[in-house]
Amino acid sequence: MQRPGEEICRLKLWDKGQVFAATENLQRSIEQTPYSIQADTIVCCFSLSRCHSQSSSYDGYASSDGGDNPTPTSSNVRQLHYPSHAHMDPGHVQLILPGSMTLLEDIFHNYEVTFGPGYKEILLQAFSANSDKLCSFFYEADIPWILRRSTKSFKDPSECTEELITMLKVNTQVLCLMQQQLCEQSRPFEELKIGYFNQFAKCHIKKLLDIAVCLSETVWSATHICPMLLAYEALMDVLPLIQKFASSESGDFFSIILRNMREAFRKLIGHIKHFIQSNMEKHQDDVAIHPMTCFLICSMKSFGSHRNLVQSTLAPGDNSSSFGHLLYDVITCWKSVLTEHSNIYRADLQRQYIFLLNNAYHFNTKTDGLLDLLLSDTQIIKQHDDEFKLLFRKWIDSYTEEACTPAKSCLNPNCWWGSQRRSLVAFTSKFNKTFDRQKTWKVPDVVLRQVLKDRIQDCILPDYRRCLENCLSSGLFCSCLQIASAGAGYIYTTETLETTVQGFFEG
Repeated sequence: MQRPGEEICRLKLWDKGQVFAATENLQRSIEQTPYSIQADTIVCCFSLSRCHSQSSSYDGYASSDGGDNPTPTSSNVRQLHYPSHAHMDPGHVQLILPGSMTLLEDIFHNYEVTFGPGYKEILLQAFSANSDKLCSFFYEADIPWILRRSTKSFKDPSECTEELITMLKVNTQVLCLMQQQLCEQSRPFEELKIGYFNQFAKCHIKKLLDIAVCLSETVWSATHICPMLLAYEALMDVLPLIQKFASSESGDFFSIILRNMREAFRKLIGHIKHFIQSNMEKHQDDVAIHPMTCFLICSMKSFGSHRNLVQSTLAPGDNSSSFGHLLYDVITCWKSVLTEHSNIYRADLQRQYIFLLNNAYHFNTKTDGLLDLLLSDTQIIKQHDDEFKLLFRKWIDSYTEEACTPAKSCLNPNCWWGSQRRSLVAFTSKFNKTFDRQKTWKVPDVVLRQVLKDRIQDCILPDYRRCLENCLSSGLFCSCLQIASAGAGYIYTTETLETTVQGFFEG
């Protein structure tokens, strides 16, 4: 009899054409995924320069779904989650050549007769000794194509995430299908079939693990949040499958990969904070919403699309290292540097408060509902909500006082009639100066814009109405009109003043 294992090494068990077809079908199911149940707004990068160049876009990003969920993409194409292994379809393929399974079982039976009760150990040792020959199938065939490439050829895995994810998903599925069809056709010699497969696929499983480690060790920049999350989602999808047929010496890989992912995620949080800090100074006066506000919103949406991953796998728990606490630190960092950056308007406090209100309100509006899910902890949620309410109240009150006091201080409804006339003229001059300067200021959010207009109106209109009524009751209104026609200034009626106030921030 030939040496143990040689017959099996020479046995043509796999149909190369069918394996190739399965690989093609699996790849196609990734590239043309129809699985809308897994779809959400996903982005793979954020372009700071694009936000600067598109000052007409208040959000600083394009919308792919009608405007409700804006995303910082270079186009309106949506990137879906990659389908899980349960939704990948290899097609109706039979990977084992007809009749070859019977030949394999005949070989096993002959060894059983020849070597007796110890034949299993002899064959399993033979498989291990001949593992290089057993796995040569993949080298002879150009399938699965992606296993032929070394991870060393990927200089920056964050720039080729799609290819690496495809490597993991397609090849893991091909190997799973091979193992399944090897063992499902008949139950005899199942232990030997699994032993054969473990050695047959040993080199390729090692390559898959190398890819997984490569992705887990990658240093992800703040602008690669989504590729990182997509990669980690793929890892969590395929690693349990690989673990089922990986050899015992590969056991440490899984704990190493998970530890790497968690460490890299915490580093990413630090990179996000640094990115916001270092780019906050890049701001154009005609852009109402700062690009870093847009960036933070988009980051939140990306995290929201992978909420289970970040909360239960990458940053689990309820302590200071949990995802809710990490995200709250990022938001706190953004608020701090935003407030500090607003000092560029310190010579114009009204402009400073509008800038702060625009960004804070925009962030709150775009993350409404999502933020509670991400922060998770009720105490953190309450702290965040209380802080934002306090800031809104403070900034709106401060803006209203700064904007209205100069004109309002001119009004004195209790003074004698000549002073009332002068106070109306002075009010008009001060108010017009404020209006001419602020009517073109951008307040993109409709609700915030109306709140500010109403606050201005509530602040100045009552005193103005009383002063005007005193003029009317004393018969001075005609004199005011005469002054206006002589070029001394236009005197508002209550109605025209209301209309003018409603013209603020329409720039």
